[in-house]
Amino acid sequence: MSQLNYLDKLLDGVEVEWKPLDKLFDIYAGGDVPKDALSGVETEEFNIPILSNGIGDKSLYGWTNKAKIEKPSLTISARGTIGWTSYRDRPFFPIVRLLVLTPKVELNLRYAYYFMKMIENNYKVAPAGIPQLTKPMLKNILSPIPCPNNPEKSLAIQTEIVRILDAFTAMTAELTAELTAELDMRKKQYNYYRDQLLSFEDGEV
Repeated sequence: MSQLNYLDKLLDGVEVEWKPLDKLFDIYAGGDVPKDALSGVETEEFNIPILSNGIGDKSLYGWTNKAKIEKPSLTISARGTIGWTSYRDRPFFPIVRLLVLTPKVELNLRYAYYFMKMIENNYKVAPAGIPQLTKPMLKNILSPIPCPNNPEKSLAIQTEIVRILDAFTAMTAELTAELTAELDMRKKQYNYYRDQLLSFEDGEV
């Protein structure tokens, strides 16, 4: 089942309106590094993360003392790991054209996050020059909003979808941790028996 078909299953046949992102979000592109207020480590004064393009900790450039984005938002890498979407629930300072989506209508941001994660590998980026994602390339992308004429029901459906996907995400993380631990144990066993089988004392076999 494709991701879009799976989304259809979760929406369970309710009325859906596909709205362009610029109708749902204020879209902002990160600017220059705040060189006059920059720290390589987090301190009491410099406790606002400076975020650039990248995955996880690799997106952290440093720390500053004033946020540009105060509200919970989504960030999308515009360069390098193009399309990578992250959920941000603390103030931050975006740089190097990192794209920021801050809701301007009432919606469940994690619902929007899951949809943007679903399409993060589908952006059509021109190969000429420096490959990058831009604000104009995002603004007309369509996002599904269930029951658009009933905001209360719409939020309830979005929240239930988030609950289901959060549960799947937690289960996947747990299984991944278990499988990683099992794989590490099997590697240790393999190394032990390999060393035992290939260790010969005094040249004897």
